[in-house]
Amino acid sequence: MAREVVFYFDILGFRTKSGGQADAAVDALTDLATLLGTDAIAHLMGQWHHRYALSDSVFLTHSDPDTAVRQAATLVFNLVNLTLNDEEPLLVRGAMAKGEVRHLKGIFLQNQEPANLVGQGVVDAVELEQQSGLKGPRLLLSEDLACAVSQPLADWLIRTTSTPGVCEALWLLPGNPTDFPSEELSVKSFCDRALELFKVYGGHSVHGAHYREFLLLAARSVERARHATANGSLGSPAITAYLDAARVKDACESTIGIPVDYKTTLLGVVESLK
Repeated sequence: MAREVVFYFDILGFRTKSGGQADAAVDALTDLATLLGTDAIAHLMGQWHHRYALSDSVFLTHSDPDTAVRQAATLVFNLVNLTLNDEEPLLVRGAMAKGEVRHLKGIFLQNQEPANLVGQGVVDAVELEQQSGLKGPRLLLSEDLACAVSQPLADWLIRTTSTPGVCEALWLLPGNPTDFPSEELSVKSFCDRALELFKVYGGHSVHGAHYREFLLLAARSVERARHATANGSLGSPAITAYLDAARVKDACESTIGIPVDYKTTLLGVVESLK
């Protein structure tokens, strides 16, 4: 077995849709297949060493931690961006871990082409995504993988979460800070849309947590860019305000079902962006 980075992701809410709602599940899978087949996404998928899919789950592998994290962040950004302005965007959550992996031929296939994978890296990535307890369209990293990433990339893209041993990549940011100036408008669009979705769905008893965490992710991404500007690793952004504190506060107060501790955390981050 070789040691590789395994990136596992699936569609948020798919299990709910597939439980007695076959049409909704089919629609979600069709949407995912369509997105993965677009030229832009197909190009990004082709940069991984191996690719596998089962139901709504996708597995990608790469030997280099830095490359894998950058490519995963770029892929998630582009996948979400393609449906960002839909009434209910197709949101994904993924997890990455590094470990032993073996690529196997398909059980029912006659050719020898790899069609399945096993190993501790696979187990760790799936468990990380399913058992972290963290909501929202996240890109989670095992602590071991985060430590294997180069320090400049970690300082730019990775943060620790509230769950011990689990980190996350701020996938709203480009993989390299040098690309941020050309991506500012896209980041601003994500922030605006995340706030709009928060106002509509943030208080939902089942799915609201995903949209709350989406907005918090946007705020934390801008916060990281501000820190990079302050320490001189990033030039001054052309856009001065990504999330208006007054609008965010108004959205928190006018949306029913927003937990108090979440409001405190979100507004704390947004206030720091001034």
